[in-house]
Amino acid sequence: MTVPHRNSWKPPAGEELVARAPVSFATGAADRVKGRRWFRDTERRDIQGELPGWPTGPTYRLRSRFGPIARAVLTATFLIGLFVLVVASGSNTPSGGPGGTDSLGRSEDPENEEKDFPVLWAAPGTVARTLPWELDPARRPDTDVTHLVLTDRRLLVLGGLQDPREPWEEVLWETDLSAVATVERCPFSVGKRDFRVTFTDGSWCRLTSLDGEALLRRLTTP
Repeated sequence: MTVPHRNSWKPPAGEELVARAPVSFATGAADRVKGRRWFRDTERRDIQGELPGWPTGPTYRLRSRFGPIARAVLTATFLIGLFVLVVASGSNTPSGGPGGTDSLGRSEDPENEEKDFPVLWAAPGTVARTLPWELDPARRPDTDVTHLVLTDRRLLVLGGLQDPREPWEEVLWETDLSAVATVERCPFSVGKRDFRVTFTDGSWCRLTSLDGEALLRRLTTP
């Protein structure tokens, strides 16, 4: 059960809280980018070292192209061996596919979901470059949380401490809703939980939320 924050943030008088949910920068799910994320400019250069105030974070490389092939060969070999054992024992062939995990489906944006996985796409001076580093789970402490908050006027990122003894929240970032162009779901993601916020200057970020359906419904509604 979530412990309510004694010092939880509330909008000022005259501003309405619409929805909020815990969020972080997304993480790659396709084979070559699994467990990875990058911060790019429009030339696809890594810009994490240029973002003001950001602490040093991990540097990732694309996974080898041969990893998925090797796993596929091993899986096929295992299934053939299993089939031979089943036939030899006189049992019925088991039904259902291996693994038991949901398929990601087909990516509609392979450049940014399979060959690369930027979670920040921002030219110099754009809104996305102002987002707080605390959104990166690889940089913030495990005890800290970040929430995306939608009001009738603004979009905000709150940072806080997940400690029932002394919880607190503070505003890490905010922008007027007029700076937000679109919010789109990203079906090619684990649990289909990712979404992209694109700003009117063309910059964007890719976020994910384990409990953000109510927030997403409001954000993606025209």
